[in-house]
Amino acid sequence: MATWKPELHNAEDILNYYDQYDEAGYSVYAGHKPDQSYCRFTYTGSDKVLGREKLHEALMSVLSNPDNTNVYLLQILGNKGKKTEVLNSITFQLNKAQSVMPYQQMGMVNPNLMNEINALRSEISALKMQQDMEEDEEEEEPEEENFLAGFMKNPQIQTMILSQLSSLFAPQQKVTHVAGIEKPETMTNELEIDNEERIYDAIERLKAVDDQLASDLELLCEMAETDKMQFNFLLKMLRK
Repeated sequence: MATWKPELHNAEDILNYYDQYDEAGYSVYAGHKPDQSYCRFTYTGSDKVLGREKLHEALMSVLSNPDNTNVYLLQILGNKGKKTEVLNSITFQLNKAQSVMPYQQMGMVNPNLMNEINALRSEISALKMQQDMEEDEEEEEPEEENFLAGFMKNPQIQTMILSQLSSLFAPQQKVTHVAGIEKPETMTNELEIDNEERIYDAIERLKAVDDQLASDLELLCEMAETDKMQFNFLLKMLRK
């Protein structure tokens, strides 16, 4: 005995099949036979538009449940006098059953798929490790040097350093002892005069760009007195 397979598989084709008839009535049965106990949807009115809407709603209700993989029989009904007769019929299935492999039935995962996944994971890990190594080689710098380099880029800090230089190189008085008497004597050689002019010129330039020059100078002086290593490092960076 031949086993009939569903002939239609989507709602649009089923509606098109219904539209080719002038009659509006129909019945839908679960299975291949018009067993009244398995009648799921029926329309016996004469309004074709309304009948189509009802059929569309019925098809959508089947589609909304993916687990419903039943085969259905659609019969087109016509009236012959007072008697209703079947004009034509066709089977359909909207939701197909998913094929299940033997390893899935046993709760197992496709071994070929797992091998591909593991190989992909290994490749990704290797690429990530290589990328991390390249980044370490390119960006490896002492943390303190990175901090101080950024510190030196601050315009306010540069101003403070220049100000401190002014105080360091400012002309000083030295005391000579003559016959037991201390006498101040100002240095007057040409190099000292040139340095003095440069220092005062630098201070005037700093005043024009730093409205807190006095506070900045005090901070820089405090750094020079309390942390000479950092101060010397800043000077070294400035002189490069």
